[in-house]
Amino acid sequence: MSQTLPLFHDEPYLKQLDCRVDLLERDDAGLPFALLGETVFYPQGGGQLGDRGVLNIAPGGESEAQRTLEIVATKKRDDQIRHYLSIDDEAFTQLQARVIGQQATATLDWSLRYHQMRVHSAMHLIHCMLERTLGRAIAHPVRSPLSDEGGENQYEFVGEFDEDSLRRATDALNEFCSASHEIRTEADTSQGQGFRWWQCEDWSIPCGGVHVRNTQEIGVVTSSMKIKKNTTRVVVTLSAEAEELG
Repeated sequence: MSQTLPLFHDEPYLKQLDCRVDLLERDDAGLPFALLGETVFYPQGGGQLGDRGVLNIAPGGESEAQRTLEIVATKKRDDQIRHYLSIDDEAFTQLQARVIGQQATATLDWSLRYHQMRVHSAMHLIHCMLERTLGRAIAHPVRSPLSDEGGENQYEFVGEFDEDSLRRATDALNEFCSASHEIRTEADTSQGQGFRWWQCEDWSIPCGGVHVRNTQEIGVVTSSMKIKKNTTRVVVTLSAEAEELG
C-alpha cells in the first residue's frame, strides 16, 4: 500500500480535497480509522492538534447515497496518517470492504485548523519577541502544546524574564503582527527526512507544523505567565479574529 501524500505543508489553506480511500481499519485499541491516498489533514504532533472534519463517501460508487463520517482526530502511527472516525460497529462492518478504492471528499474543520495555524505562529513569535526585548537569547521551550483555546510555551527555567518583560514583548509582538510580515515554512532534507523550518524575518525555528503566511492573520495576542517549580509557562491566547490572507 502506498503512503498517504500529505498536502498540508504545501497547501495549508486548502480546506477540502477529493481523495481515494485506501483502507478502513481498526487500530490496536479497536478505534476505527481511514487511510486516504492524499490528505490535507494535519496529524497531531509538535504540540499542534490533529485536524478534525468530515469524510463524505459513496460506499458503492456514485450510484449510492453518500455517507458522512466524522473525522474526530488525525494521528501519525507507523508512518501512516490515520483519520480516526466516529462510526458504530455495524456501519464499520458494512463499509469496511466496500469503500476501498472509492473516491471521497475530506473537509477540514477550518475554524479549528485556522486557529491552530494562527496560535502556532504566535507561539514562535512571542519567544522571538522575548529575546528581542531582553536583548539576549533564551533557551527554547521544551514543549509548546496547543489547544482549542490557545497555547503555551513551557520553559525549563525560572527567572530568565519577569511579567514586565513579557508584557513588553507582547506589545512588541502585536505591533509587529499588525505591520504585515511574511511567514514561511520549508523542508530541509540536509537535517533529515521530514525536517522543516519556520521562518519570519531573520528568525528560524525547527518546526513541522502548519502556519499562517502573514503576521496580520494572527490578530491581537494576549499573554500571561505561570511559574511552577522549575518551569516557566507563557500562555498565549488570541483575542481577536483577523482576515485570512492565504
